[in-house]
Amino acid sequence: MHDRSTRRFIWVSLVVQLVGYVYDAVWHGLLNPGFEPATRAEMAHHLATVHLPLYLGAAAVLVSTGAGLLAGGRRSAGGLALPVAFAGALVSAGAEAWHASSHLALDTHSAPVAGILSVIGFLVVLVSMSFSRRGRQRQSPGTSDRRAA
Repeated sequence: MHDRSTRRFIWVSLVVQLVGYVYDAVWHGLLNPGFEPATRAEMAHHLATVHLPLYLGAAAVLVSTGAGLLAGGRRSAGGLALPVAFAGALVSAGAEAWHASSHLALDTHSAPVAGILSVIGFLVVLVSMSFSRRGRQRQSPGTSDRRAA
């Protein structure tokens, strides 16, 4: 995967995850405040519908950053941004997996911790990719101070 397409895949994945967070917050906070499924079947249905965009986004960010890392994204262009982004994606996806498994066990006590960890991982990816963009812009050939002799 080329560096440009890898970055695009990561950014699209981040947007999907962000849409998942917004959808989840609107559904729980505005449309159905206080909603708690009573059975595992109800919870599984809830997770497979309301939380699905968030889970797909977190998985896509993990896959896209992992693919970029495996493809050996150009170190000069991104520095440590891709490994840091992958670590953030691992935290976010792991937190979402923890959130889902605890909810399937009908445990809602750990959900806030898992949710916060997911957002922290998401922000790590977002910030590292933003910094890598700035580094790429500084290194672009059009901004070089080299002068023709």
